[in-house]
Amino acid sequence: MAAYMHTVEEALAAVLARIRPLGAERIPLTAAGGRLLAADLVAPFDNPPHDNSSMDGFAVRFTDVAGATPAAPVTLQVIEDIPAGKVPQQALRAGQASRIMTGALLPDGADTVIRSEDTQDHGDQVDILEPEEAVGENVRYRGEDMKAGAALMAAGTVLGAGEIGVLAAVQRAYVVVGRRPTVAILASGDELVEIGDLRGPGQIVNSNSPALGAITRACGADPVLLPTAADDETAIRASIEAAMGCDFIVSSGGVSVGNYDYVKKVLTDLGAEEVLWKVAMKPGKPLYFCLLQGTPYFGLPGNPVSSLVSFLQFVRPAIRKASGYPEATWALPQSTARIEHDLVNEDDRRNYLRARLRLNSEGCLTASTRHSAQGSHMMTSMLGANGFVVLEPERAVAAGDLVAVQIFDDVC
Repeated sequence: MAAYMHTVEEALAAVLARIRPLGAERIPLTAAGGRLLAADLVAPFDNPPHDNSSMDGFAVRFTDVAGATPAAPVTLQVIEDIPAGKVPQQALRAGQASRIMTGALLPDGADTVIRSEDTQDHGDQVDILEPEEAVGENVRYRGEDMKAGAALMAAGTVLGAGEIGVLAAVQRAYVVVGRRPTVAILASGDELVEIGDLRGPGQIVNSNSPALGAITRACGADPVLLPTAADDETAIRASIEAAMGCDFIVSSGGVSVGNYDYVKKVLTDLGAEEVLWKVAMKPGKPLYFCLLQGTPYFGLPGNPVSSLVSFLQFVRPAIRKASGYPEATWALPQSTARIEHDLVNEDDRRNYLRARLRLNSEGCLTASTRHSAQGSHMMTSMLGANGFVVLEPERAVAAGDLVAVQIFDDVC
């Protein structure tokens, strides 16, 4: 009797039910780019902390200069120079101005800043040639950017350049972020050689481990690449045991039904709790998932494209859940697109076709799978691909039809 094939939804639910958040860690702000904020952030103080000037110019009282024109300028007495970082020493009174630099604190009594280019500076006096249109022009008010106690960022926010800037502004030298998972990546097979090795007859380069390492890093985890193991129970066991200090283990190959597919047997001997094997998807059918002494273990297919497709469908959501991402972001973003050509899925499994997604001149999303052949062994089908066309079993679509797509890279 053929082994039951789980639907993609069943398999993903079974995986995610066994993933637990890894908790948080405190790291330097300088290392926090791309990490996930683990606790809500509120403003500890007002920013700006004081009213200040947004221009080089003169701090004035608007009522003194409202009627100024180039033909009839208003002359004011300059009582003080205020550079940025210095506290004003004198309050303005009627008929007075203070020379002020960008970012400098506004003196008491001033309510407006006149730009230098709208004045004629005589040293101890200044002619105001053109007033601003309203009170408060060129003034940055206290708390205008953030008020003490105001919510700034919620837990789950990805820390980009803007977020890092805000954290720096509120003097967070250290920040609490979701712990980044470590993912052990291993491959097995007598036919595999490493990138720098000579290829003998019947051998191929292990491209899976570098590719899986790259996609692991892109998903926000730290890859740990282990040496390729021979098709030998002892070698495979040693490789798996070396991986057991990581948060996840991902292997490629050795989980099918061949005479030399030893991975499942070794895992069973090590006491693994099998959760699922085989998923009704193409490519990626022989996916194996188990818990090895509590550690999630993903046995991905050996074909290069199969391993990447399976990773994006199952390992990526697991990494994101463990890292603390909101549930709505665990799976790949989904949409619909107009297919540019006819497509047929004659298989009884859901098909994930590598696609190039583009926005046409009307801003509508389109999809094409014709940039390369779609064989699961053909790495070139991933070149230029930024999404999958998801085609259900025994379904045909015609050019111009709407199809379901998943997006895993930028669309333009």
